[in-house]
Order: sequence, then C-alpha cells, then structure tokens
Amino acid sequence: MDKKEDKLAQLRSRAETALKQAIAAPHAVPQDIDEVLHELNVHQVELEIQLEDLQQSYRALEMAQKRYANLFDFAPVGYIVTDRQGIVVNANLTMSSMLGVERETLEKRAFAEFITKDFQDIYHLSRRAVLQTRRADSCEAQLQRADGTIFHAHLNTDLPDPLAETLRTAVTNVSIIKQSEEVLSRALAHEKEINELRTRVLSVISHEFRTPLTIILSAAETLEHYGDQLPGEERTKRYQTIRNFVWYLNDTVHDASSISAIDDQPSLKLKTFDVLDFIRQLTHDMGIMAKEGQTIQLETTSLNEIEMVTWDQNLARRIIVNLLNNALIYSKEPVQCRVECQEKGVRLRVEDRGIGISAEDQKYMYEAFFRGKNTNFVHGTGIGLFVVQRAVYAHGGTIHCASRLGEGTSFTVELPRQVSVLPPSAVPIRQPVQPDP
Repeated sequence: MDKKEDKLAQLRSRAETALKQAIAAPHAVPQDIDEVLHELNVHQVELEIQLEDLQQSYRALEMAQKRYANLFDFAPVGYIVTDRQGIVVNANLTMSSMLGVERETLEKRAFAEFITKDFQDIYHLSRRAVLQTRRADSCEAQLQRADGTIFHAHLNTDLPDPLAETLRTAVTNVSIIKQSEEVLSRALAHEKEINELRTRVLSVISHEFRTPLTIILSAAETLEHYGDQLPGEERTKRYQTIRNFVWYLNDTVHDASSISAIDDQPSLKLKTFDVLDFIRQLTHDMGIMAKEGQTIQLETTSLNEIEMVTWDQNLARRIIVNLLNNALIYSKEPVQCRVECQEKGVRLRVEDRGIGISAEDQKYMYEAFFRGKNTNFVHGTGIGLFVVQRAVYAHGGTIHCASRLGEGTSFTVELPRQVSVLPPSAVPIRQPVQPDP
C-alpha cells in the first residue's frame, strides 16, 4: 500500500469516527470535521482526475487493440494459432479467405483437415519439431480450399508462448512462385531439348554426308584417272552417280534443317522414271561402300525390261540408300536386295545376316534418333529408319520389319506404282511397330 492509499485509509477512518460521534451526539460536532470534509473533497477531485486518466488510457488501449486486430486480420499472410493437438483456436480473416471458409468454421477444427493427404505427414513433423526443439520450423504443403481447389503454401510455425504451448503459424500462398518455377523449368527443359536437337542435327549431317561424299569422291577419282579408258556408257553412269548423290546431300540438308517438325510429312515432287534402272544404279553405287568380302546381290522380278513408276525420286533414293547402308553397316555378310514389280505396285526387300534388332527395340526403331541397345559400338545416329518411314508413308506405302538378334534383319517396302499427292488425312500415322513372333 503506497502513501496515498495509506493517507486515504486514515482519512476514511477519521471520517467514520467523526460520523459515529455525530450520530451519537448530534450537537457535539468534532472540531476537525471541517478539516476532514475538506480533505475528502480534495481526494474526490484527485480520484475523478485519476478516473479520467484511466478512461483515456482505456480508450487508447482499445484503439491500439483495434489497430493490431486490423493488422492481424488483414495482413497479406494468413495467421493461425493452434493448440498442442493442432486445433485452430484463432485465425485471421486472410487465412479464412485463403481457405474459402468463415472464421467461425475454421476455428475449433484441426488445421490438418485443410492439408492434402500427400503433405499431412510433412506438416505434422514440422509441428512436432517446433514442440520438441522450441524453435521455429518451416515447410511447404498443399492446402485445399472449401471448393476443392488446391494451392501451394509455405508454413512457418513457432512457439511464441512456451507456457501456453500454443503454436502460431504464418501461411503464405506461393502458388504464383510455384507456377513461375514450373514455367522456368519448362523453358529450361525446352532450351535443353533445342541444344540436344542442334547437336543431333549436326551429328546427322556428319553421318549422312559421309557415305555420299565417299561415293562421289570414288566416282570422281575413277573419272579423273581412268575416264579416257572407260566406255561412254560407263562414264555416263559415273557422272550420274555424282549427280544422284549431290541431290541426296541437298535433300539431307533440307531434312536436317526441318527435322524438329517430326510429325510433318515431306512434300512430294513426283517424277516418272524406270525403277529397275534406278535401283540398279543405286545398288552399284552403294556397293562401293561394302566391306571386304561383302557384296550387294540384286534380284529383280519383272515381266518387262522397263518398269515405269511415278514417285518422288529423291525420297525413293533415301529409302533405298538408307536400307542398304544399314544392312552394310550392321552385317559382314552379303546383302540381298530383291525388287518385285507387280501390276499396281513395287515390292522392295533388303535383307542382311547381321546383328539383328531385338523385339523390344523394334517398337521404337522408327523414332528419330533411337538406336538399339546392341548398336553402341557401331557408328550411327538413329535417323535412317525415321527418314525411311516418313518417305514410305508420304508415298502411301507400307514398311515391315522381320528381325531376330544375331540372325539378321529384313525390311520390306511396298509402294504403289502411281503415286499422287496425298491429303494430310490420308497419310498414315506412325504407330509403334509390333515385332514378329
């Protein structure tokens, strides 16, 4: 009790004594009654002043509470206070808005109810860490709104009052950040794909140029050293070889520059020509690339000496050259090339006795850049069969593969004799190949 309260108590005691004396002897008023009344009046004034000060302090405190309540409710971050069991005892309006529920609905419910199943363990482990270590902990979780939509959130939990053991969690919606990260990740992945595609295209050009350039060089050297000794027909054939593969290289550059458009079929530039003479020339040219002891054995079945077809000559060249080139690369034995001219179409079969293609790899062998598991030690880019299939389908034809590991591979291509430009809807969609049983 301070001095002012002690004095007030003494004054009250004196007043009570004087009042009792006045009641007992109304005509005998104590001499100090006036002094007591004066002091009572003074203290009354002091009490009124103190009361006004208290009222002002109360109003200031009430305004401060309102300000802090507004800061709490309308903060850009959701806040919740949970008890030890994870039940929400208090939440701000931002949190209830985030979840799409009334604050009264949110409170007295377990906050874990609003966390998706995949992230509930993460949330509980974070809460347990705060309770055990008495230090703040954070985690990321997915929260589900009342309407079922889901958003990513960052949860930062601490223990502001260890005695009360209530946890306070700040909840930040990071969906926009997550979306930005996903966009950036996709952009980086796309950039990586572009860089890989650029590297592969350069590799394709290198691979595709090697064989034609070797053939062109061989033909040019033959003409340079023995041109005057060759019959006119043989010289013409050598010049035609050079011309054929110059056009082949031109087509390769065009394909490589547009190889990213994998689902686009090449356009046809149709020409009518003798398919037998065409294939004889190509098998002769590709024979230059044969290994020692290797040959290309050509067999033709035809009722006529000349068999005219209407094809894209450049694409047809790519079909035959790629099939023959693969057969020569993946085999050490002679390669069989059979041509059967029928009334309405031409069947071409290229067969080798090489390393073969596994049943699993046959499902993917027409995909760009795919290479079989057993071709790691053989140079190649995985582009040849992709180009062949596109060219076959552009002609409205079919291609079939029969192969067994260690026994060899046979490709059969059937093309109609007279090809017209097909509308996009008529071009077959490339499907995974089902291997032969």
